[in-house]
Amino acid sequence: MKILIIGTGVIGTLYAQALSNKNEVIHFVRKNKLNDINNKIIPFDIIDEREDKKNMYTKGEYTYRCVDKIDCHYDLIIVPVNTYQLYETLKALTKEAPNENYLIFTLNWEGTRKIDNILNKENYIMGYSGGGGTFKGELLFGNIGNDVMLGCVYENQKPLLNSTARMFKECGIIPEIPQNVLHWLWIHNVGSAPLGVGLSQYNSLNECIKDKKLVSICFKAMGESYKICEKRGVNLKDFSETKMSKIPFFILYRMFKHNFEKNPIMQRYTAHAVLAIDEMKSNFKQIFNTGKELGVNMPNMEKLNKLI
Repeated sequence: MKILIIGTGVIGTLYAQALSNKNEVIHFVRKNKLNDINNKIIPFDIIDEREDKKNMYTKGEYTYRCVDKIDCHYDLIIVPVNTYQLYETLKALTKEAPNENYLIFTLNWEGTRKIDNILNKENYIMGYSGGGGTFKGELLFGNIGNDVMLGCVYENQKPLLNSTARMFKECGIIPEIPQNVLHWLWIHNVGSAPLGVGLSQYNSLNECIKDKKLVSICFKAMGESYKICEKRGVNLKDFSETKMSKIPFFILYRMFKHNFEKNPIMQRYTAHAVLAIDEMKSNFKQIFNTGKELGVNMPNMEKLNKLI
């Protein structure tokens, strides 16, 4: 397949490197960046979960191939941007490529009404990364999972979903296809947004974790957010992560702290968190406002809202 990836951020670069072995991958960049980035070679240090444990730690180099305009056909355009950048990005892209196929690779809270006003319904599907990381200077430091979430909202999106799923499978990445992709994205959103507000108080995940009181508020806020999802029609029993809100905090905190301190995959997956604070805060405000509209009792969300 011929794939266009929007930008050269962490997620876009991780998946470009993973998909480029069996596909032609190009990055779409701004005109003023083209000369600096096109043909640039960067080093990477990635935990590749497609490999066995002995061979997971991989190092190498990746070469960017870039364009600043869409003047040919692509089988798929992958859009891994922050949620608050999505609509303007899609509007700009559709001026050049109105009928191409898109994988919207970001979180969601507002549903698809605004997306449907920009893209033809049959021309997009939704998804979310199974990897993460950061740039340390020019070094891409992260992990890529052996799975990825993909889904469609409408029946006429299934052909695109199937072809995209095949593409990932051919590269050793097995798609998870939930029954309701929007509900999956909403649950994942509320699982990170409150922590993003907590993290904004320190700009360091390690320091944030040490603040037990703040972490407690964040986890309680997640539980309140799950109730907001439930009010929107989500069946919480379909999502195992919602059970965390039932675990006593002293146990949950110990598990949380141990995972971030000892699990190298989790350390890399969340390494981008500080860079994503603005996105998580923006997502939090949307979730909070929905909770107010639905009349959900959310004292801990109120506390976090005051910190923004």
